[in-house]
Amino acid sequence: MKIAYNFVSLVTLGNFNPAIVTPDFLNKDCELNLGEPTDQSPPFVPVHKHLQFQNLRFTVDMDRLEILETGIENIYEVKTLQIFYVYYKKLPYTPLRAVGVNINCDLLPETGTTTDVLLGKVSSPQTYLDFLGIKEINVTEISLQTKTEKAWTSSNYRIQNVHGLTRLINISKKKDSFNLNYNYGAGNLDQNKSSLDLLLDGYKPFCDEFLSFMKFLEG
Repeated sequence: MKIAYNFVSLVTLGNFNPAIVTPDFLNKDCELNLGEPTDQSPPFVPVHKHLQFQNLRFTVDMDRLEILETGIENIYEVKTLQIFYVYYKKLPYTPLRAVGVNINCDLLPETGTTTDVLLGKVSSPQTYLDFLGIKEINVTEISLQTKTEKAWTSSNYRIQNVHGLTRLINISKKKDSFNLNYNYGAGNLDQNKSSLDLLLDGYKPFCDEFLSFMKFLEG
């Protein structure tokens, strides 16, 4: 099975001022040295900001901040979380409600793993129960049903507490592959900020878990 990474992103819900997020703020105040943006939203739209720096994209609205990184070769080496850490350190009083990190990729069956075999694994809740060693999981499934057969399209799996953080695993079928979005998140940050540290410090174990899941699907 081949893993084709689409992006790694960090999404934050809270209260933001998009006007603050400028190339000068990121490069000089945050000392991120991202260079000049290759694309950005019009400056006269104060409630939305979009900045593109090579393989990094910032999108900021009044209640949402996303930092998205593409061109991923090694998920352990992404800059996304460190950039958010520096950003938040500069603006520590920004009210946050939730933060989530996504690893998004396409799974392409190769010799030895047919599409049907992989379909059977990713579409079964038992796969996730067994891998994570949990007793229950919240599942939302979308399928196409006729009088004679059922064709699975996608599933969303939610696990409330894995080492103190949530897991949201979304998997959907494409033509000859599957799109997987593997997420871990911290909520209720307006009441308890300690889980934010747990999320930021837990990226490497999260990557370990993700790659272990890939091997689990191949096994």
